[in-house]
Order: sequence, then structure tokens, then C-alpha cells
Amino acid sequence: MLLCFGNALPSFDTSGSLVRATVPGTEADHALWDRWAVPFVRWDTVYFLSLAYPAYGYMYENMLAFQPGIVAILRVLGFGYSGAWDPFVSVMRTVVLVQLLSWLAPWLLYHVTKQCTSSPRWAYRAAMLSVFAPASATSLTSPTPEPFFSVCSLLGLWCLTKEPYTHLRRILAALCFAAATLFRANGVFLAGFLVWHGLYLPWLTGHRRSVFQLLSALFIVVFCVGLSVAPFVLSQAWAVERMCPGAVWCTRSWPVVYTYVQETYWDVGFLRYWHWAQLPNFALAMPVLLLGAWGCYTLRPSWRICLRETLWPWRCALSPPRRGVWDWVFVYHMMFVLALLFFASHVQIALRFATPGGMPLLWWAAAKAYEHPQRRRVLEGYLVMYSIIACVLYAGFYPPA
Repeated sequence: MLLCFGNALPSFDTSGSLVRATVPGTEADHALWDRWAVPFVRWDTVYFLSLAYPAYGYMYENMLAFQPGIVAILRVLGFGYSGAWDPFVSVMRTVVLVQLLSWLAPWLLYHVTKQCTSSPRWAYRAAMLSVFAPASATSLTSPTPEPFFSVCSLLGLWCLTKEPYTHLRRILAALCFAAATLFRANGVFLAGFLVWHGLYLPWLTGHRRSVFQLLSALFIVVFCVGLSVAPFVLSQAWAVERMCPGAVWCTRSWPVVYTYVQETYWDVGFLRYWHWAQLPNFALAMPVLLLGAWGCYTLRPSWRICLRETLWPWRCALSPPRRGVWDWVFVYHMMFVLALLFFASHVQIALRFATPGGMPLLWWAAAKAYEHPQRRRVLEGYLVMYSIIACVLYAGFYPPA
């Protein structure tokens, strides 16, 4: 569908076509590049492709806003049989891989949901609805980080939610979350699941622990959290080593180039996006934000249970474990992501975040809403219609990005 719209509609921005003037290899066959590759080279993918060219890499400071995962994929897959790097081969091979991942993610969401809720019917409904995610016809079918992030985060959650709950599963989950962080910096927030799994879950499932067992669990949790955030930390250390002293952000007490680049080049920060001119973007993101907020309210346990299990989890080991102990950790994760999107980000990226692995609880909420006939019609209409509209906008290089 994206190929059809991309070739049928005039493009508002010609960056995708002009890549052939800046990245060697695209000038060989203009018609082939423009017809098959350009529909997928939109917005950030223009940067990714330039970064992937072996002779370029991170040449400019603003490019440090992008994690290196998708760049590495495009670079590795771009080498043809001749041994030379070909951008057309890079794009098309990555697109094929992305299609496979986009179908794998709902299958993983099904298993994670089934393990958390013990309801195969609910899990199946959530997985099927996630196939029609707002970005299903755009970011989830193009060479972007979202499909990789979604699958890696779900693999980590699958490791954590599958019994028996062991240290090995936490380490495997940490590796998966590290892979997710390699593609998107917000993967560092997945570390919260490791803390919950290692320190809270044993108490909430009725297991008492000795001091030695508790210290052992704490050591593993610290190790796993460090492992999961390592790609982000290492990318910042790499930038410091190559750009400091000299860059403006080097003089900060915490020389984190990511936040500086986001503030300076993308105008990202607390309430920075709250302008009248951005109302259309808030309106476009509002269905995702409202569904996520409704899911947090509907799927949470009582606030009394949340407070007790958050502040005094060891007391839960003295009483019979309740069903659905996974609920509030997903609620907390969702609340944090929603707050970040609404108050301190380009709010329209909520449409790209709403993947099976980016917002699992969003699809649990969608499955819950699907039980009501009127809400079902609204939900189906929104998912189908927006997928088509988003595809048209993306193909024509129109916002939202």
C-alpha cells in the first residue's frame, strides 16, 4: 500500500529522492531508486540512510539523537554480492526484515498477554488489534527503529513473564531490553520491569526470602539494569570521547549529548511543544493518549493495592497472592510513557510508540474496549481509517512524522 501511494502521490518534500545526490550508489539507476526505495525513505529514514553509508557515519552533532541500531542494520544489509555497499539493497532488504518483525510482534504480544492475564481470548484479541496499530502502514513497514524496538522489548517481557521466574530469565530479558535500547533511547525505561521482577515479584507471589537471597537478587537486578541501559550509556560515552572538549554540552555537570541535541535541534523539553500551532498534532495523538489513560484507570488494581504493593511489598508475602500481579507494573510503565509524550515530547510520536512492544497495555485496553459494541465500532473505524490516512500522509512526506 505504501508503494502504491508513494508512486501515485506527489511528495511534499524531496529529501527521499535527493538522497541519491548525497549517498553514493543511488545515482546508478534513478528510476529504480525512485520507484521502489523512495516511498520508504521518509523523515528520519533519510538520516538513517546517510548514517549507514560506511564513509559517513555520525558526521554532525544533530545525528546523535539517533541510536545506532537501525544504522547498523542498514549498513550490514547494504553490502551486495560485489562487496560494495548499495543503498538500494540496504533499503529493500531492511524492508523485508521489517515486514517479518511486524508480524512477529503481535504473536509475541499474544504470549506475553496470555502469561500475564491467563486469558487466551483476551490475548488473541489484543494481538489481532495490534496488527492495525496507527503506524502499521508507515513506521512499521519502513526502515525505522520501531519494529526492532517492539520485538526486542516483547522478547524481554516474554522472558520475564514466563515461569519459572529465575535469574537466568532476568539476564536474558536484560539482553533483550539492551537490544531495544540500541534502537530507541526510551528503551532505558524498560529497566523498571527488571527491578519489579527481581525485587517485587517474589514477595507478591508469596515467597519469603532470607537476607542472603535478597542481597543476591539485588545484585542480579543491579547487573541486569546496567546491562539493559548499557547501549545508551556507551553511545553517550562515545560522543564525549570524540567531541569533548569543544562542544557546548561538554561543560554541563552531566555531559549527556542526547538531551542537548533533543533540546537544541528538535525543540524537545518540558512544555516546549505546548503552542497553539501544535494543536493538530495533539488532536492526532489524542486517541492513543486517551485509550492509554483509560487503560491505566480500567486495568489497574485498586489504588490501595497499588500503594501497598509498591511501598510495602514484603507484607504481601504474609498473605495469599492475588491474581494478576503483573497489572500495576504495566500501568506504571504506561503512565510514565504517556506523561513523557504529553508533557515533554513531540506528542505525535505517540502514534509511532503505539506498537505491540512500545505500549503493551494500550492493546490490553483496546481488547477491553472491544467488549463493548459501541466502543468496538469506534475502535475498528479509527484503526482502519487512520492506517489508510497515515499511509497517504507518510507517502506524501506530510506530517505527522
